[in-house]
Amino acid sequence: SSGINAEYGGELQVSFIVFLLGHVYSAFDQWKRLTDTACRASRSLAQRSNFYKNFIRTLHYHLKETPSDFFVDIVSRNNFLVTTLKLLFEGLREEEGVPEELKSRGEKFRAHLEKFYSWDFSYCEEDDPVIVET
Repeated sequence: SSGINAEYGGELQVSFIVFLLGHVYSAFDQWKRLTDTACRASRSLAQRSNFYKNFIRTLHYHLKETPSDFFVDIVSRNNFLVTTLKLLFEGLREEEGVPEELKSRGEKFRAHLEKFYSWDFSYCEEDDPVIVET
């Protein structure tokens, strides 16, 4: 289990560094996919708390290396990280069995992002899935 966590974290780091230093866009896509996958896996928060503590720390340092508007899609003006991290923060708040230390780290990270980047992670009903009847 810890080997898989280390490999995942290593891939996250390598993809970010290759993008940042080598300007390889496919590495950025890989970083986005890895980040999104980890943020969506809320059921694993309780079982893999060490992974998520490291994940949050890694994202913190990755974000320090990029301009605040870097993650905004030029066309939609949508920040994929706000959308993705909102899922992580909801999971930390709502999933059962998540250790308090991880919840606290997640809350500090959220507060930092809201203050430093003015990102809004608050819940709104527009985020809920829409059921369309045909």
